Parts: sequence; C-alpha cells; structure tokens
Amino acid sequence: SGGRLAPPDKPSIAVLPFQNMSGDPEQEYFGDGIAEDIITALSKLRGFFVIARNSSFAYKGKAPDIRQVTRELGVRYVLEGSVRKAGERLRVTG
Repeated sequence: SGGRLAPPDKPSIAVLPFQNMSGDPEQEYFGDGIAEDIITALSKLRGFFVIARNSSFAYKGKAPDIRQVTRELGVRYVLEGSVRKAGERLRVTG
C-alpha cells in the first residue's frame, strides 16, 4: 500500500507554518502560534487525520511546492497562510 501515512477513510491535512510577511520578528511567534492552534483544533475533530506539528514545521522558512508537500507527507490537503503587521493592524490570511 505504498508510503501512505493517513487512514484512507479520513481526509488528511497538513498545516504549514504561517509565513511572516512583516519585518517584525515577533510576528514569527504569532504565525507559528496560529498554525499550532489550527493543528490542535483540527486534531480534535474525528473526521480528520492531521499531520503532526513536527512534520509540517519541517517546511518552515521554505517555499515548498504544495504537490511536493502532499506527496512527502501523504496528505490530501495543505493549509498555508501568512501574517502581516502594519502599525497597529494585523492581517492573517490562510
């Protein structure tokens, strides 16, 4: 059955670390925290198979091809996003 990691009956997802689009290093921790919170929330849903943080965070600081991520982690879905701070405003996209 090859290198499939996820049970075939559940949708599988990897949440990649959110990219810090601002020059503020503090937003790095914020972006990581958002991704971790999403991983935790999805892990509580029985209908999902969620890749562990250690595996998905191996892509931190890289710009991987999503097809490559799905192949390497054996998932069907990949969530990626970014955080950007400008003055007092903070924007999160996913």
